[in-house]
Amino acid sequence: MTVQGKRVEGEGVVANERATFTVDTRHAGTAELGVTVVNDCGETLDVSVTECEPRGVGGVYECAYTAPSAGRHHVIVTYGHVNVKHSPFKVCWLN
Repeated sequence: MTVQGKRVEGEGVVANERATFTVDTRHAGTAELGVTVVNDCGETLDVSVTECEPRGVGGVYECAYTAPSAGRHHVIVTYGHVNVKHSPFKVCWLN
């Protein structure tokens, strides 16, 4: 299972710009994928999760969210209700 994209790999993300990253579950078996983004005030942001693979192959998801303000955010990715490796990801948003 992998989580990839510079929007979960560190600093330099700009506030009010859409951030995307991918989650690949194709080799992880069957379980429920969970994606949550929490800002430094403890508020949960809206996240869209869309399956990318065509024709029902499945297992690759594009995740997208927008942080309305600068600050540190936590991207929490779970599979089967368990945090995946390196989750929560800490991302610093800039103005």
